[in-house]
Amino acid sequence: MSGFDLTKVSRNDKGLIGAGIVVFIASFLPYWGVSAGPYSVSTNAWTGYATFGLLLLFIAAGIAAARVFGGANLPKLPVGANLMVAGLSALGALLVILRGFTYPHASFEGASWGVKWGGYVLMIAAIVETVFAVMNFMASGEKLAWDATAMNKPAAASGAPVPPAQPTSPTDQPTASPSDQV
Repeated sequence: MSGFDLTKVSRNDKGLIGAGIVVFIASFLPYWGVSAGPYSVSTNAWTGYATFGLLLLFIAAGIAAARVFGGANLPKLPVGANLMVAGLSALGALLVILRGFTYPHASFEGASWGVKWGGYVLMIAAIVETVFAVMNFMASGEKLAWDATAMNKPAAASGAPVPPAQPTSPTDQPTASPSDQV
């Protein structure tokens, strides 16, 4: 039985999965709160539409972890797995950041309310996950779904792309004009 070799996992996959773990931990830290003198009350990120953003970030990291550690293959989709992970990470990070900055915030002498230190840790971790997901997509060589070179290509029976047609008879050969000959 052969063991799992962590050295064969790409740096981008390691960063993406590691940032996903930090996002999970940071989601339970003080995200938003009120402080007045010695008293402080806070809430974690599991409120509002930040919850949906967190779920998207977890799904993105989960897909990457399943591919790396479980050797999972996704079904044939019009969008590649790395592009999907990058998109999920970007949308999740955007929702978490927007929710943090749409909470009310203010600061007075001896009192304040707004995003707390855990919220900033969460936002940075979400951005890091997105950066690693985009770098992983760029390194994979996957095509965008709307890329003209990736769409509308006929496939052979084996699923491989059909090579361009080659001239078959001498009459199909392009003729050189006298100006082309030097």
